[in-house]
Amino acid sequence: MATTTVYTTPTNCKASEGYRVITARFKNPARSATIAIPATPWSNLEAAEVPTQYRAILEAVLDSAAKTILSKHLSAFSLWPSEIDTAFYCEAALIEEATGANSDWLNKEELDAAWRASATRKAWVTSPNYQANAAFRKAVAHYESLILKLAGKTSQYQPSDLDLILAKLKDEDLTTELGSFVVRRIDGIKNRPVVSNEVNLDLL
Repeated sequence: MATTTVYTTPTNCKASEGYRVITARFKNPARSATIAIPATPWSNLEAAEVPTQYRAILEAVLDSAAKTILSKHLSAFSLWPSEIDTAFYCEAALIEEATGANSDWLNKEELDAAWRASATRKAWVTSPNYQANAAFRKAVAHYESLILKLAGKTSQYQPSDLDLILAKLKDEDLTTELGSFVVRRIDGIKNRPVVSNEVNLDLL
């Protein structure tokens, strides 16, 4: 398995010939991750004789796809790994990410089934505290409602709720279909354009 080192200081990542440097930036806390991956997908654009005026656009699309894959991958870990498998950044994976082919949606029934099979829920409902403490059961029910609401494409959340979902989801679940969906949905909600509903009454 070929791997690439994850650098938290971009300038420490030195790419040799045939590699491309990719940096993903994160908020809360503010930090970045930089890797050097094989530049084959970008080189193939030149080999395919893509017209110059389109090549820059396609290169930017591949860059964006690589950054998104890196961001999603690292968001699944409470502690970032020091290395990542470069297979995540092969040409097929980048194209799949760029076209959105990997963004399968879970409806409420599918999400409910995935949640009920999760390690997070199992740990909570089998805890002695679950039977003995009504407040604990109420907290579990609230968290469950936050999870299931992710199936709604227009669901609204407070930023603190999104942070809570990720913070309380067990690491074992982050590598499952449930974890992948949760991370993807939270990333999408956090990056959703903000539409102001304020009305300028000074115009009256």
